[in-house]
Amino acid sequence: MAQAASKTYEICVSGPGHNYCEQCDQLFCDGCKISHLRTKMTKNHTFLSGPNINPEVKLYCKEHDENFIYYCMECGTLVCKICAIKNHKRHDLSEIKESLEGINAEVKTEIETKIGKLQSKVAEVDQRTHTYQTDAKQVIQAIREEGRQLKEMIDKKVEGLIETIKEKDAKNAQTLQYIGNELKTALNKAKEQQKLYQDTQGIKDTTKLLQKLKQIKSQIDQIEEIQVPIMPSVKYAKQNVAESEIEKLFGELTFGETVKREENPKPQKNVFIIDTKRSCFIVFISTFNSYVN
Repeated sequence: MAQAASKTYEICVSGPGHNYCEQCDQLFCDGCKISHLRTKMTKNHTFLSGPNINPEVKLYCKEHDENFIYYCMECGTLVCKICAIKNHKRHDLSEIKESLEGINAEVKTEIETKIGKLQSKVAEVDQRTHTYQTDAKQVIQAIREEGRQLKEMIDKKVEGLIETIKEKDAKNAQTLQYIGNELKTALNKAKEQQKLYQDTQGIKDTTKLLQKLKQIKSQIDQIEEIQVPIMPSVKYAKQNVAESEIEKLFGELTFGETVKREENPKPQKNVFIIDTKRSCFIVFISTFNSYVN
């Protein structure tokens, strides 16, 4: 239940209550303020002073109508002094400010770590995508060179192989783009939480700040940390043979499929596809279906 401290001074009637104790959520006159700070249990309390004090609304325990003063480490919740005795008697309790320092540092570290990992993976996918596409172009160039040497006799075969490469390249490029977009989406979500975290640094109410940081931490934990896949590859093994054995002039065209890495990967059998209707054998080795289907 949220309440604000009353401006009516209720402890004594010797003077106006214009000194607000942030810990007690109570107004004090000048004399009682001095006595309050001399008391052993309250000597470290802090005051707001001035004729127009407007204490921030604080969160109260709905069950006991008391200020939250502790944070239960075992239950992960705020508790008042009555809750601490009744429901959290043997639990590990800490003061809100103490817990706030820990979770503040933890959230900041987790955000920075998450963003660092995602940025690294986005860069890795971009770099490997460029390398793969460069390899594909080099293979096409090698096939074109062989096609030029064999002239019209093998032009049809050359164009067939090139088409195969382009089709596979287009499919893998689409898959890589999808993975890259997923990583970038996760990165953007992490940056959004970073912005929310930065905004919390202006909140003075420790109770509100603690709850806000817990919400940000929860959102960060929900961001899926996608693994960088095993990148596709393309190679062309050149062979030199006699013209009468035109079939042997074409090497074996092999594609390494895009494979999504999982935290606990399950073993899968390789799938071999051999095209016997064509003049050469093309072997596709795939352990990943969900991205390319």
